[in-house]
Amino acid sequence: MQMGYVRRVWPAIENWVNAVFKSSVRLGLFPTRLKTSNAIPIAKASKKDKTSPKAWRPVEQHAEALAKPLERLMANRITFEVESRNFLQADQFGGRPGRSTPASCVRVHPPCPLATRRGELGLKA
Repeated sequence: MQMGYVRRVWPAIENWVNAVFKSSVRLGLFPTRLKTSNAIPIAKASKKDKTSPKAWRPVEQHAEALAKPLERLMANRITFEVESRNFLQADQFGGRPGRSTPASCVRVHPPCPLATRRGELGLKA
């Protein structure tokens, strides 16, 4: 199912989707049906040579369009809980909001103050 279809039928499925998402978060489970995906190849109209793999595009068959928002919701909830309870070490930078690779480099090896003042060394956050 593509997102365009989801938008068109949203009024009919909104309550069901909200119930599934809320239950998933409450129970800490990800529905098995959303873990798998079935794609079928559809020929591109602009491609004449149908023997080339580039002449085809995959189209998802079912709830893949709903899996991504649920994954994002769960990832955000986990991140919030981990951050608010200080479960990670202060020097853990990977996969954390507001922390970057340049910031971790500065923490490990502080830049030379003279080079920084001259504008020779800079890090973007």
